[in-house]
Amino acid sequence: MKSYSRIPIAYRYFFIILSLLCTISYFILYTGRSLPASYHKGYLNYETLSLWSEESPLAPDELEPDRYAVNVPGISESKVASAKELEHSQYDKPAYLASARKGHRGIGYVTGLPRNTQSAMAVLIDVPATQHYDLTICMAANQTVTNALRINGKLYTQFTLNGNADFMRVTFYGIFLEEGWAEIAVDTIDGGLDLDYLELTGDTMVFDIDFDISEEPCTPQATPEAKALYAFLKEHWNKQILTGQYASDHTNRELALIYEITGQLPAIRFGELGTENEFKQIEAAMDWHLYTGGIVGLMWHWNAPGTNTVYAEETDFSLTNALQDADTIALATMDLAQAEALAKEQKITEELLLMLQDIDQIAHTLEKFKHMNIPILWRPLHEAGGGWYWWGADGQNAYTALWQLLYTRLTDYHGLNHLIWIWNGQSASYLVPEHTYDLASVDVYLNAEMQYGSRYEQYLALARMTNGKKMLALSECSSLPSIEMLMLDRTIWSFFGLWYGEYIMQSDGSFSDLYYSSSDLYNLYNSDRALSLNDFLSLSQ
Repeated sequence: MKSYSRIPIAYRYFFIILSLLCTISYFILYTGRSLPASYHKGYLNYETLSLWSEESPLAPDELEPDRYAVNVPGISESKVASAKELEHSQYDKPAYLASARKGHRGIGYVTGLPRNTQSAMAVLIDVPATQHYDLTICMAANQTVTNALRINGKLYTQFTLNGNADFMRVTFYGIFLEEGWAEIAVDTIDGGLDLDYLELTGDTMVFDIDFDISEEPCTPQATPEAKALYAFLKEHWNKQILTGQYASDHTNRELALIYEITGQLPAIRFGELGTENEFKQIEAAMDWHLYTGGIVGLMWHWNAPGTNTVYAEETDFSLTNALQDADTIALATMDLAQAEALAKEQKITEELLLMLQDIDQIAHTLEKFKHMNIPILWRPLHEAGGGWYWWGADGQNAYTALWQLLYTRLTDYHGLNHLIWIWNGQSASYLVPEHTYDLASVDVYLNAEMQYGSRYEQYLALARMTNGKKMLALSECSSLPSIEMLMLDRTIWSFFGLWYGEYIMQSDGSFSDLYYSSSDLYNLYNSDRALSLNDFLSLSQ
């Protein structure tokens, strides 16, 4: 594998120029004043891309000269079904055929599969047509066990079965299979499974979703730039996916690495607020838009008020106790001095006052982007359904009250109408009012050897959760989605955001092939179904 730690000379010059121009960003950050429109135009034309590519040739075995076009086989959308008794499958010793557990079909079931064994049970099935299928396996376990499904030799997904004396039907939705023979196998991790039978049924659920996306962003009187970005997302929704990359810091080393491998840059640069290097992240996000015209995405690592951690287990801060049934809508539009007076009178908690102060501080940061006419893909209060962050640890009611407080204060009180709101609650029980967000997203991290595919099941769940009213996005991911599978599954997310660290780069700055190859990265960024920065700039003119 070729090392990609070397940065092109022209790229170095580019960032030297950026450093010299940081005084401009410094001026903006501290004064809130925007630059004249004429100043922006000179940096939106990204002609240096061709120069960088000439100085940074790819290895011959990694080049694909033609633009990577996606060829999708014809799909037969039919209701077909087949079943297979797994006692007739291939399985490794010490597994054996048994019949003691009640509720099985046929003469028995397979039990005693060894732990940590690839394809411990495998069966060939005759796939009648090229299309999507729901695969149901009837199984049982005496205790909670985690194992994995493998299809045609490739790891598909892990699954956990809760211990139960009865057989249970576990269904994996939307698996794309081509006509002919296919091998369905179970990799044992914990083992402990009794396997009875398998059923294959035609799946057309994703084709039945009728999306009805709003024509306007949820923010009242959105800025022209926010409207234009929203319109672009809507125009390309379900047609092409926007490329996105999280930058670990202001150096943009992940973006440089992507350019060196692919000759392209992502359409979206994602950054984090609330970190130790927040000032530099803000500056880098502004520079990204100012000098490239690229899209800015921001998330907020909001430390529990009065603490230095976001994790619920590391703080005794309670959102429920902080809110105490306060009228969050009234507080959202209240001057901070009034809120301070209420806190002194003990009519609201000190913790709630701290929350308002934090929101006002982040509003001051976001306002700087508004002054520069920079729209933002804004993703606060993320992964609430997991419960590991303080804003999600106290359940649905507390979370939705906080979301409403944040949305109303930023939108109505501070007038931040340049934000495209992304809800990332990841659970139907944490769903917020439809009029307070524009996109719904999910964060998906998988085992390195597992096929990332299209994440069909998450797409389908999110589409149902939001009643087809919102565009859907992969806001964080550990690997690259497969363009072919996105097309085959008809699950073309609005954008993806690849996380940094081992998901793209080794500690020495070279490319990490732990989750995908450099060819995968090249093919994705040069696909006619994925929009790079150059694509975004040319299509949004």
